[in-house]
Amino acid sequence: MKILLTNDDGFRAEGINVLAEYLSKKNEVYVVAPSENRSAVSHAITMDRDLELKEIRKNVWSCSGVPVDCVVTALKSSLLPSKPDVVISGINAGANIGTDILYSGTAAAARQAVIYGVPAAAFSLEFNDGKLDHYSALAEFAADNLETLVSLADTHCPSVFVNVNALSIEKYKGARITDELSLRDYSDFISLKKSDDGYASVFHGNMPKSSAGENCDYSVCMDGYISVSRVYAEPLACRRVDGVRFSL
Repeated sequence: MKILLTNDDGFRAEGINVLAEYLSKKNEVYVVAPSENRSAVSHAITMDRDLELKEIRKNVWSCSGVPVDCVVTALKSSLLPSKPDVVISGINAGANIGTDILYSGTAAAARQAVIYGVPAAAFSLEFNDGKLDHYSALAEFAADNLETLVSLADTHCPSVFVNVNALSIEKYKGARITDELSLRDYSDFISLKKSDDGYASVFHGNMPKSSAGENCDYSVCMDGYISVSRVYAEPLACRRVDGVRFSL
């Protein structure tokens, strides 16, 4: 397969380089990834300035923009010799479980790909006792199951990308399709520091607390399995509410 590989941690990150190593054994891999860490930028896209692309080595480019910029550039320009068969995003340093997907640049890259009609999957590792020591096991899973993962993506409307999460461990019990996404409470808060002309706003994050349904992505990961979720790319409206009247 022809694979476009990207991430939000930057082209130097261990996760994307280990993934490229495994995927390149049997596939044609092109990397277009941010020049620097662009974590938690969600589905941002750069429209107010030109982006800088640098060829790092053969088939590897860095992009001065954000993850979605990398996908847009690769799929909507003449940079690549042909359209890729699949877009793979990751392996992210840190989980993208449940609510994380809203903030994740890793997930956003996969989301943009399926909106453009290219199957996509995002891969992320959860810290294990505060460490990220093992990328190879998840990279090997991605390479060995690439065709199956592509088949789980759906580029029709509403499109679906595949979101894969796992603990950073050497060996997994297996992989499970998870049809429930956990809700994450980050207990974020802002502290304000007085400055000469106002305030400096300082963001403080915490380790998230997660809902733990038996078949949710968080629980499956914590039990030593790889969680594979199919996530809608387009926003879906709630059901109509009958009996509502508005005044004009």
